[in-house]
Amino acid sequence: MSANNNVYDLSSYAGRCASFGSSTNSFLLKHQDEGFIERMIEEQVKLLGGNKELYNRIDNNMKNGVFDHFFIREHCAIFSWRETFFSKHFPDNSWFTVDFDDEEEFEAEDGSQQFARATIPFQITRHFDRVMALASANVHPELTWLKQQICFDETVNRYSWEWMVIDPDLSRAVPFGDVAHTVAEVYQTGPKKL
Repeated sequence: MSANNNVYDLSSYAGRCASFGSSTNSFLLKHQDEGFIERMIEEQVKLLGGNKELYNRIDNNMKNGVFDHFFIREHCAIFSWRETFFSKHFPDNSWFTVDFDDEEEFEAEDGSQQFARATIPFQITRHFDRVMALASANVHPELTWLKQQICFDETVNRYSWEWMVIDPDLSRAVPFGDVAHTVAEVYQTGPKKL
């Protein structure tokens, strides 16, 4: 079964891990701290000069996989902040992901690290509300070990400044207008023109 159906094949190691992770996440989400989440949103809004509408636009773009080239720096600022947030609250070996396409690769000793480059960007863009909720979970001290057993889904990155500026992979088929706008934004010498 696929992870998307929340029904796992418990006869496979990947299925058992995903089932455990899903149950752990459900438990932790019931104990989220709304005040913590509001403070984290405010920190991101401050990065955008206190503009809550702009934050909502960038956040919605990320949730929907949209990249607005008119707000490159803002997308990258939020993405970078969220990467730091994820690393702080979910350090190495405190979370895992399951690759249902290649279970042998999943069972490799360093399997979780192989997927980090794909998993983290997906979580901090498409599911950051859930990431903040999991990070905020207040549980009884005897259950804090559960916060080291969080399961995240994987996918690809498209909001990293390095991905846009440094990566020479031209196979992404980015339209010329978007490339031109990106170059203008990266090498901007004055205020934006309307």
